[in-house]
Amino acid sequence: MDERLKQFFKRAAWGVALALLFVWLAQRQPEHDQVVIEEFLGLGTLINVSVYLESGQTEDQFDAAMHDIRPMIAAYQQRWSVITDGGLSAVNQALAKGEAARIDAELHPLFARAAALSTASRGLFDVRVGGLVDLWGWNRQEAFGTQPPDDEAIAATLAAIAAAPALDAAHYGPAPGVQLNFGGIAKGDAAGKIGASLRAAGFEHYLVNMGGDVVARGRKGDGPWRIGVRHPRPPRAEQPLMGIVTTRGDETIFTSGDYERYFEFEGQRYHHLIDPRSGRPARGLTSATVITSDPVLADAASTALFVAGPDGWRDTARAMGIDQAMVMGADGRVQATQAFADRFQASTGVAVTVLP
Repeated sequence: MDERLKQFFKRAAWGVALALLFVWLAQRQPEHDQVVIEEFLGLGTLINVSVYLESGQTEDQFDAAMHDIRPMIAAYQQRWSVITDGGLSAVNQALAKGEAARIDAELHPLFARAAALSTASRGLFDVRVGGLVDLWGWNRQEAFGTQPPDDEAIAATLAAIAAAPALDAAHYGPAPGVQLNFGGIAKGDAAGKIGASLRAAGFEHYLVNMGGDVVARGRKGDGPWRIGVRHPRPPRAEQPLMGIVTTRGDETIFTSGDYERYFEFEGQRYHHLIDPRSGRPARGLTSATVITSDPVLADAASTALFVAGPDGWRDTARAMGIDQAMVMGADGRVQATQAFADRFQASTGVAVTVLP
């Protein structure tokens, strides 16, 4: 097998193992016999749905709910994929031809949120970076183990984005040289939709785990859900977590890090979190975790804080209305807001510095 594919599958297996560990941590209380779990692949990750069954609820009812959720997520993935035929792909095809694109009505809400969150983050979150994502090869599995694109190609793509109009919910373009990519926001939106479907089916206590990013509601019996925050550079194999967060009602906990999709070239790690200002992978942090009630905001904000780096993440959190956030720097130092630190149970050896 090609060495790049070996590395791809190794990292994929590690990511799935961590996702399962997070769920195990959430289940290891006496009420585990009332927790039902289903897993499936979607949006490029392992999706794990856990429900705590209340009196009168059955596993068959949960199975019926999941019977509707699976095709919903498959359709969602088709709609927002940049490599298969769907709504977003049609938009990008029009832009590639130099035409203005009409946005399908079903895409309007997330387009509007993306535009608003781009403004709130002062451009650190920007779905117009699709051309850069493609340039770096992150739309292709074989990107692992390649080399960075040349400076001229990056500069040309950045110039196209700079000349392009701001995002609009109903139509977009012409925007020569620009491609859209909603990878930094769609997972949160999809997790929220899964939660809405579970509530519509009568389930008020659940946890939706999207490869380690979590949407939680209610409780697990007499106790909260417990969520592990992955350590981007675990000091030991037996300590893969930075620590544990216990949930408080309806919450979303999302992390952006440089450890899932990356390749190394000449001793340098290149990951998939692109800084819209430089056109290159953001530097300075190895992970950024946020807690909020809004999964779409959590998804975009974790990316924006990561891109903002060690000197800018706190101001970016304030600008986006994020009160609970934690980051780890490339130097291994961990910083957090007071609201995050107050509820974070750090693993042995992890020291958290609180910033005002």
